[in-house]
Amino acid sequence: MRLLRGELRKLVRRPASYITLFILVAIIVVMYVSIGAVYASAEQMGSQGGQARAGIELLLRFPDAYVGLLGVIVGLGGLLAVAYGAAAAGADWNWGMLKVAVARGESRSRYVLVKLAAVVLMLIPALVIAFAAGLLALVVAASIAGLGTTGMGDSAAIGRLPSLFVRSWWALAEQASIGFAVATLARSQIAGLGAGIALFFVEQFLGGFILEYTRFAPIQAAQELLTSEVGSSFGMSQGQLAKYSLDVPTAFLVVTAYFALCALVAAVFVERAEISG
Repeated sequence: MRLLRGELRKLVRRPASYITLFILVAIIVVMYVSIGAVYASAEQMGSQGGQARAGIELLLRFPDAYVGLLGVIVGLGGLLAVAYGAAAAGADWNWGMLKVAVARGESRSRYVLVKLAAVVLMLIPALVIAFAAGLLALVVAASIAGLGTTGMGDSAAIGRLPSLFVRSWWALAEQASIGFAVATLARSQIAGLGAGIALFFVEQFLGGFILEYTRFAPIQAAQELLTSEVGSSFGMSQGQLAKYSLDVPTAFLVVTAYFALCALVAAVFVERAEISG
């Protein structure tokens, strides 16, 4: 616990913790306010405007908007989580913190695994803050669009939020572990971020050809934790969901397997890495 508290204190002080969260919140706020403005002006676009308004309503109309917001956070925040995990791991190599910890008698693998745990725990308040800011932006966007907030207090939707929060957090945690593991292997923050971006675009590209298989890929599997909720909210049939997405228990197992693999790779590497000099 002492080591975990120390790692949490270090992460709280690092600018990366605030910069990453600020970027995510800024993107979400700008996106929702822009969508609300587009909806308000789409009425003048004729039939095309009607189609645009119908699509936007799915994002802005409660109670489905709750699920849509968490989907946006996991989608946009996933790449930022990769960057955050890479920043946390890579900084230790740049600053020689691992060598200092080992000199104090800490186990190498324990030190790295506790640091990863601290990164994962830091994602919890980040998720809460991003959701709160996004919800405020969502209410403003719905008001601009003239849709109001009817359904915001739906008890069934609110009752599902704790489960959706846990799934969203675990999706972000898995993606952060990817950046963490790559940055540890490469001893570089930039390498972790670059690998995450590359993986994201490779999955998107391959998804156009082999969607039934890319749902098991790391980034897509994380998003699958919410796909059944988001897909149902956006009108996908059960047949489409079964064919192109994973059910929640399977997605959870796949995501957990990737997280465990990344943690194992990082731990094994630091046990064998040369850190003298």
